[in-house]
Amino acid sequence: MAYAIMRAKKLANMGSVAASMQHCYRERETHNADQERTPDNQHLVAKSTDEAMGKLRALLPEKRRKDAVLAVEYVMTASPDWFAKATPEQEKAFFQRSLQWLADKYGADRIVTASIHRDEATPHLSAFVVPLTQDKRLSAKEFIGSRDKMRADQTSYASCVADLGLERGIEGSKATHQTIQQYYAAVERGVKDRATISPKAVEPRVLEKAGFMAKTVLGRGDLVESPEMIAERLTKAVNEGFAGTVATASTALQERRRAKELQDTANDLRKRLETFQGPFKGLTKAQVTEVLKVAMTFQLENKKAKEQRTAIRQEKIKNAPIDRGR
Repeated sequence: MAYAIMRAKKLANMGSVAASMQHCYRERETHNADQERTPDNQHLVAKSTDEAMGKLRALLPEKRRKDAVLAVEYVMTASPDWFAKATPEQEKAFFQRSLQWLADKYGADRIVTASIHRDEATPHLSAFVVPLTQDKRLSAKEFIGSRDKMRADQTSYASCVADLGLERGIEGSKATHQTIQQYYAAVERGVKDRATISPKAVEPRVLEKAGFMAKTVLGRGDLVESPEMIAERLTKAVNEGFAGTVATASTALQERRRAKELQDTANDLRKRLETFQGPFKGLTKAQVTEVLKVAMTFQLENKKAKEQRTAIRQEKIKNAPIDRGR
């Protein structure tokens, strides 16, 4: 199965917005990006952090809460195996629809920048939007402020790319998520070579060459590493060399944990389904349909009766004489 993946992160100050944008424009060092493929990245709406920040400032209202969310950063991508098989036309359609989904949700003018990154392990869209309401208020809460809204967004987003062969993740899943950056960084570290120590590596290194005067007049030789310094250098090299192995093991552990979480989710959904099916055991499909119709009728009648009781109570309160006291 190939999944549509979307993550949203709220940014509440100018510094965090600028830092995230600099990462997108590769204006700061990006360890998990292949510099040879960086020219393949595409920057839409704005071409630099300065330009994007200018668009952001132009949208922000002068009066706003100190803790207001200034921008929401979206990362939109798909399972790596989908990109491995996707045609250039499918990939183009994926990014176009992702950007259109943001425009439909926030308004095209609220998108201050969007970048398609192809220099990391899996292509993805990074976009920054200003959560500005129609009445010019900053309110991330109105856009993504509840779990129900976020679930609805995941469903809506997956629907807009479904015909490209992508599915939504399991709704109500018990799985926990790591960020895309964390996942790819772990994978990248995992392919590094392990440490090797050559005979030359254990030889003391010259820290400072002795000058002519030091040799001839003072009789002092070159300044070299002490045994403690050699041990520290080799320890560091071994730790760095095995960092990839540790990261690979960590990723494997996360995958096993994720498989267990998915199994737990499936078991939970099955139990809920069994609870629902219990009262209908032994009934035909037509009988089940009839029972549901009756239940729905009772539900509507109960709702209507409750509304009538509420209206009568409110009318009594409205017409009740007011005791003004003496």
